[in-house]
Amino acid sequence: MTLHDTDTEVLGEEAAPAEPLRPPTPGGISMRPAMVVLGLAVLILVVFVAIGILSSQSPAPVRHGTAASSVPGTTLQAEPGTAALAAVVSSGEPPTNILNAVSIPVGSVRISHQNNAGQAGQYDSQVVLRSGDSQGALLAFYAADMRLQGWQVFDRGPAANDPGALEVLGKLAGSDGYYWEMGATVSPTTFSRGGPARGQTEFTIRLLQESDSD
Repeated sequence: MTLHDTDTEVLGEEAAPAEPLRPPTPGGISMRPAMVVLGLAVLILVVFVAIGILSSQSPAPVRHGTAASSVPGTTLQAEPGTAALAAVVSSGEPPTNILNAVSIPVGSVRISHQNNAGQAGQYDSQVVLRSGDSQGALLAFYAADMRLQGWQVFDRGPAANDPGALEVLGKLAGSDGYYWEMGATVSPTTFSRGGPARGQTEFTIRLLQESDSD
């Protein structure tokens, strides 16, 4: 055996064939970023749809009708008070939901109105009406009707600084973001020669916008 043969044999025994390299793992496209983008797109779409729905909803219309309706707990019938309050509506105040929550007994007549706010900024106005019903009947009417219209009645009894008068006071959240108070103050029934046999009664509806600090 020659040296060449020996080298060849040794090399043949020691140099094992190299292990073949593994082919690279096929690189796929990850779906995670695409799903994140899709999720954000759906969320943005939902938000804009919700905004569109809310912005398309118009305020409830003011009730201008005069149809009479019964009020449980009283013999008097109610009609919307928007016509009686028209003289004290200014620049969108009181808001629609407050106007719609005020009723007057059928047959009542407005005789005056007054702005109590002056330069205070917060709305405060009243109307005075006259009715052929008694003081007791009118008080019972407002105690029942104000609750029916959603007012939270917090006082009923003698009126402050008005001897002989009785009042019902209530509170309601306005669509303008403020709380509003309503006071129905009923004066004693008066009887006059030539007047109705059952007398006449004046009553005042006052609407007051509460300040932010209240």
